[in-house]
Amino acid sequence: MSCLTTGLTINCANSCAGGVAKFWVASKEDISALNITAGEVDVITMVGGAKFYEFEPYQETANFTETGERANCNTVITQTLVAIFPCHALTTREAIQELQDCCCGFVVIHEENNGSRWLWGAPKELTTLGISYAAQLTNFETVTGTAINDQNQSTITLTSRGTVQALPLEASVVIPV
Repeated sequence: MSCLTTGLTINCANSCAGGVAKFWVASKEDISALNITAGEVDVITMVGGAKFYEFEPYQETANFTETGERANCNTVITQTLVAIFPCHALTTREAIQELQDCCCGFVVIHEENNGSRWLWGAPKELTTLGISYAAQLTNFETVTGTAINDQNQSTITLTSRGTVQALPLEASVVIPV
């Protein structure tokens, strides 16, 4: 029996601008349910008045990478978002500290510069699609530079691992902020 049901072709009419415009983060405990229809998230149900928090990195400095590694007929998918926030400031430090303190992890939605939105880091309790662990802050770095025109910035890295690729958000979904 064949394991293939479809191929993949290129649609030359589509423009796919690169980069991440912004992203939202919510503690995994603050999401009570996700509804997935035809492969897209079409409902996000939050606990009480909980919400996602928006992060807007400096233009053209954020990216998302999804990498699959296959061994012994098992695939592990690693999702990584790297974002730069300019100017070493107390508000940036406090936001990084909150991400650090979120030991149970969080769910991330990122919006690409082409307008598409993707949800990832949803733990296995929220989706029956496979194993997935909540995203974590896995790295951060703040640099001041040396010269006046050097970068003065903080870079954060959010990472999740599992067996589920990022899920597209249905276009009408309003992110609870």
